Amino acid sequence: MIHATKILSEFSYNLKYEDLPPEVVETTKKYIADYYAAAFAGLKVNTAFNNAVNEVILDMGGKQECDFIFSQERLPAPNAAFLSACYAHGADMDDGNRKAMGHVGAHVISAVLTLSQILPINGKDIITAINVGYEVYNRVAAAVQPGLVHRGFHSTGTAGAIACGAAAAKLMGMDEEGIYNTMALSAIQASGLIIIAESGQCCKPINPANAAKTGIISARIIAKGIKSSEFPLESKKGFFHAMSDELDERMIIDDLGETFTICESYMKPYPSCRHTHCGIECALKIREELPENADIKEVRVYIYKNAIDIAGQIEVPKINDDAKFSVHYSLAVALLRGHFGLDDLDISKADDELIRLIYSIKLIEDPSMEKRDEGIRGCRVVVILSDGSEYEKTVLIPLGDAANPLSWDDIREKLSLCSQGLISEAQQSTLIKNINSLENCDSIKTINLYN
Repeated sequence: MIHATKILSEFSYNLKYEDLPPEVVETTKKYIADYYAAAFAGLKVNTAFNNAVNEVILDMGGKQECDFIFSQERLPAPNAAFLSACYAHGADMDDGNRKAMGHVGAHVISAVLTLSQILPINGKDIITAINVGYEVYNRVAAAVQPGLVHRGFHSTGTAGAIACGAAAAKLMGMDEEGIYNTMALSAIQASGLIIIAESGQCCKPINPANAAKTGIISARIIAKGIKSSEFPLESKKGFFHAMSDELDERMIIDDLGETFTICESYMKPYPSCRHTHCGIECALKIREELPENADIKEVRVYIYKNAIDIAGQIEVPKINDDAKFSVHYSLAVALLRGHFGLDDLDISKADDELIRLIYSIKLIEDPSMEKRDEGIRGCRVVVILSDGSEYEKTVLIPLGDAANPLSWDDIREKLSLCSQGLISEAQQSTLIKNINSLENCDSIKTINLYN
């Protein structure tokens, strides 16, 4: 077995801003902008959980170091990053990586932007640290998938802790040994179960929040001269063996330092689990071709097993949170209404017509809809009308994927929709401007870049 911890810590230490190709820098800025859009959405739709977590964390008090997103109150850095990550994942509109099968920016960007407020670093350092976090997360998580999710773990929290540790250590200027030990200490604390996608979904942000907090705490402990475990990923009692029965070492080493995985990640145009997106897109395309007043008899969805396991168990949502993890509901809404946005998470709007359509949807396992090495994770939807006519669409790569990316205009539109009623158009413009000039920034004093 390769010594993955050493390989990744050495890469993280040696990576310089000058090593990042222009397209990687540009993509990183897009992901930072998308992070804010997702966080605004999380602020809107996950109110009860946000309020509960805020009350608990703010009551802890502590050193007034950093503000957190949407607030000028200052908290200890780990707690501020925790709260920011909660918002960023609250609507499930944050970015992710299909190979890693989880989310990245919610924890990595929260950790980096929080720590940036109290360190003598600049915008180039921030961009570099974010890419360290993305590389470590995407590669560690992908190496143990799909075994990790099959065992019930959530890579966003588990591999996320290690990634945030590496990013925090990089930002703090640690040497290779320091980064190695921070990754090790973070790995020991790595946690998060994917059961959170089946019920209690409002609590799902706890996983990236813990990852961000764990990474910062670990880096600070190691900075005090502490040494953590050897071979934290590779040992028989280490991360790889604990999290999965499968290990694909290629995911760690292939093109490391040459291909940056932030450019292979995805952004989300819809506020729901990524496994629902191809179904939404198929439905929207079919809807354009359906005759007026079409009488739908049956909808067949040919989709891969992981999607059925994670987002195919809920037909009619019982609570709003269920709506984000239901292929049936999201597809039915898109087919009937012609959209699927934040307002569609309100299940009180589900009338009898929508419920009937949901019950007409049949999920059929189709292994051809997921080909990991080819980047395929899609579905085929067949709508059958009462007169026997059929309408069919297939989407193998959903909108927002690296092969079908969101443009800056798309991101601005997403930011506008998600932040509507929360910040002004002028503040939106300020946020985009600050992000686009980040590499020229000497320091970051607040995570709220729209002020």
